Parts: sequence; structure tokens; C-alpha cells
Amino acid sequence: MKKIIQLVSVCLAISALLWLLGRIGWPTIAKAVGSVGWQGAAVLCLLAWSETILDGAALCTVIGRKLRLAFTVVVNSAGSTLNLILPWESGEVLKTGLMGSILGSKEAIAGTILWNYIFKISRPALSALTAVLAWALCRDLSRFTIGVILLANLLAFLPYLLLRLLIRYGAAEGLFKLLRLIPGIRQHPAHWVELARNIDREVQQFWRLRRGAYLRVFILQVFARSTGWFGIYAGFKFLGTPYGFAQATMVYATMNVAEYVIAILPARVGVSEGTAFFVFKFLGLDPTLGLILYVVLRIRTVFANGILTPLAFFNWGAPLASSQPAGKSEPAV
Repeated sequence: MKKIIQLVSVCLAISALLWLLGRIGWPTIAKAVGSVGWQGAAVLCLLAWSETILDGAALCTVIGRKLRLAFTVVVNSAGSTLNLILPWESGEVLKTGLMGSILGSKEAIAGTILWNYIFKISRPALSALTAVLAWALCRDLSRFTIGVILLANLLAFLPYLLLRLLIRYGAAEGLFKLLRLIPGIRQHPAHWVELARNIDREVQQFWRLRRGAYLRVFILQVFARSTGWFGIYAGFKFLGTPYGFAQATMVYATMNVAEYVIAILPARVGVSEGTAFFVFKFLGLDPTLGLILYVVLRIRTVFANGILTPLAFFNWGAPLASSQPAGKSEPAV
């Protein structure tokens, strides 16, 4: 049933996107995409690869340099590719499985949880900053519009607060206790619960014992998210739109919080593009340009991640010798 719902949702999302594109006109879209040119395509792809490399470096920092940076980069790219297609952070499951083949399930799960834990604060932190900046730059926005954007960005911190509470009270252990109720995995309940306790322990110790690593991951993730911000600005320029940095900042702050709602939908392809159409309309911008921009960014992302994704399934060998578990303390420098 779940797969049927996902399939129907994806078909509906793609159909809606095609309908919107048809309303705009395929010749208009082809002309807009062609106007980006090779130089524009290269810049947009470099921004996408920069995001992947920064996120991979953050993941490598969480793991404690047990994995090669190149491997964490392609693993992150594979996860991002799957997240473009499937909902509910399916890419994180793939990343855990790929890393688990080298590290083992315990450290792979703990590392993924830690990365996402910090991501839940780094992303809304940058988004909130851009919302305040948009307020300062876009004086022509109505109070209602900017109020909605600012309030939505404040609410974007809720997933972080929820995850923090879950981890404090043993999120992984509770999850594995629930999994014991599923037929077929009851035979090793003690093993799973003990594994979960170890994961929770490492997550809880990360800030206390590895604050330097925590801050590095936060900074790397913030820089990674900023590539999306500048990607919108670059897209405006290469598409020849009348919009500048202020509008790019406003769009980024709004789309960021809109994607929290998108994340709960059982489809991804076509949803972001359709959302951009209505977000641009809400902001008083040309919705047609918004749709075209996000179609261009989608093509760019699929291409940039698609090149790297197959490399994640190669044999990368054993973990590096000089390593450090995710929750262990790092030497003073």
C-alpha cells in the first residue's frame, strides 16, 4: 500500500508539474533553459558540488575521520539523489547502509543521527538569518508577508528541539524497542536494545566531549546551505530575470520553510517546482520565472549528483587506521 501511495503521489506531482509547464509554454521554457548557457551551467554545477563536498566533510568530521573524505562525499551525493525521488529522508537510510558496510551499523547509525541532529539547527539558523536580511533589504514587502516568513522561520527550529528531546530521553533505544514488535526481528531484542543504548550514549556525549567537532560540523553545514542561497541568485542572473540579491534572499528564506511541509508529502519530483510557483506568487514575484528557475535547479542537481552517485557503490575498503569514534573526546590542541 505504501508503494502504491508513493507511486500515485509521484505521478500526480509530475502531472501537475507538466500541466504548469504546459501553461507556460514549452518554447518559452526551452528558451529560458538555453539562456543559462555553458558558463551558467558550470557555475550552478560547481555550487551543487560545493554543497556536496561541504556536507561530506561535515559527515567525515562526525564520524571522526574513519572514512575517506571522497567516500563521504559520494555517499552524501547518493543520499541526496534518493531524497530527490523518495520522501521521508529515505536517502539517510541509504547513507547509513553504505557507511555501515565499512564502519558497522552502530557507528553508521550514530554518525547519521549526529549529522542530522546538527543539520536541524544549522539549516534553520541560516534560513532565519536570511529572513531577517530579507526584511531589511525588501522594504516593499507587506507586513503580513514578512511576518509570515519570520514566523515560519522561527517554527522551523521545532524539529531540532523535538530531536533534542528524543535523543535526551533515548530516541534510538525507544525506536528499537518498537521494532521488537515487528515479526522477524524479535529473535535478538537484547542486541538491538543494547545497540540503541550505545547510539544514544554517543549522541549525548558528542557536544560534551567533542565541541570543536560539533562547531566544525555546524559551520560546514551552514556554508553548504548557503550554496542554495547563492544558487538562486546565480539562477536569477543567468536566466536574465529582473531580480537581484534581495529577492534571492527572500525566496531562499521562504522556500526553506516551505520545504519542511514538502518533506511530509509522499512525493518529491515536481513538488518543489510547483511550490516555487506559488511561493513566487505569494512574494509578489513572477511565478512563471519561479517555476522555470526551479526546473533549471532541479536539472542541475540531478546532473551534479547523478555523476557522483555510482561511485558510492564501489568497494572503498576498510576504515582508516587513524580514527576516532563519533562520541569520543578529541585530543587538546
